Amino acid sequence: MPAQACRRAQRATTVGLPTRRRRVHEEAGAAAVEFAIVASLFFMLVFAIIDFGFGFHTWNGTAHAAREGARLAAVDPDPAAIESRVRQAAGFLDQTKMTVTVQCSRNGGGFSACPTSASSWAEGDYVRVIVDYRYPYFTPLPGFVGLGNDLNLHSQSEVRFEGA
Repeated sequence: MPAQACRRAQRATTVGLPTRRRRVHEEAGAAAVEFAIVASLFFMLVFAIIDFGFGFHTWNGTAHAAREGARLAAVDPDPAAIESRVRQAAGFLDQTKMTVTVQCSRNGGGFSACPTSASSWAEGDYVRVIVDYRYPYFTPLPGFVGLGNDLNLHSQSEVRFEGA
């Protein structure tokens, strides 16, 4: 009797083993598919964060350049010098994608193009420096969600002209 019990125990273990192995082999590809789904979402999120960081850095640079131009406009009535200061402050950006506009408000009126002669500027006039920049995304992800291929950044700063 003990021999028969031993044979039954052997058969039970050998019969159960292949079914366990079969289950493991049937699920072996599931882990790879799950990893592919999760990894693609993870990498899209990481690259979106990187792209947003570079875009924010660019916007911060345009805002800084507009402030630098306005600081100069408070004491220097030359629009060409103001634009030069703005472009110098944003030297790390692609200058072909940047537009600088200098506008003046005389005697409390609306903003328009600034006069080029220094004598026509009066103390108390307001000067507005506008910097527009077309930021191209690094990744195609924003295009997939309908945000386009680039982002139009707009920064402006106003200051009172204090006189030369």
